[in-house]
Amino acid sequence: MSDQLLAQLLWFGRYIESGRAPAWTMGPADLHGFLTALAMAGPLPEGHWTSWVWSGDRPEFDTEAEEQNIMDELLAFEEQVRRSLNGYRPLSVTTLPHAGGGFYFAADWAEGFMQAIEVNPQPWQTALDEAENSVAVVLGACYSNHDEDTTGYIGLEALDELNYHIRVLHSVMRRAASRQVVRAA
Repeated sequence: MSDQLLAQLLWFGRYIESGRAPAWTMGPADLHGFLTALAMAGPLPEGHWTSWVWSGDRPEFDTEAEEQNIMDELLAFEEQVRRSLNGYRPLSVTTLPHAGGGFYFAADWAEGFMQAIEVNPQPWQTALDEAENSVAVVLGACYSNHDEDTTGYIGLEALDELNYHIRVLHSVMRRAASRQVVRAA
């Protein structure tokens, strides 16, 4: 897991490492993928997505201050992910765990992305209709990405391709959202 990502999620990372977090709590890479897809699909109230971070379990915090710090950090991270969607590389090497040899592990990130589609599937129908190939590439990162020696890992070239498809999906989702606004008016 990236040291830069952990530095942004200090309280969350400490909570996961404490052993008190629910067993299937998302890791930072999963969380980034999850929030990326949620941001593309449109806003959801906080309570609708945070339970997915804990895989539906109720987290136990030592203090109210710990809970507040973790939740504040998650909301700030959500905002950062939303802003990063407008950049050239919404998914950077600082987000993914480094596997060595110029490869990065993208499967957890892609799994988080897929979970967000499960949370809010309706907006994603447009992406499936208009950019099926991009959906397939992004979700394909959940599985084997290259040859047998690097299963689940992607290199920088594949990361650039993944970013290209993330940008395509973001563009498709923005156009679909603006069409919805026009129809509602």
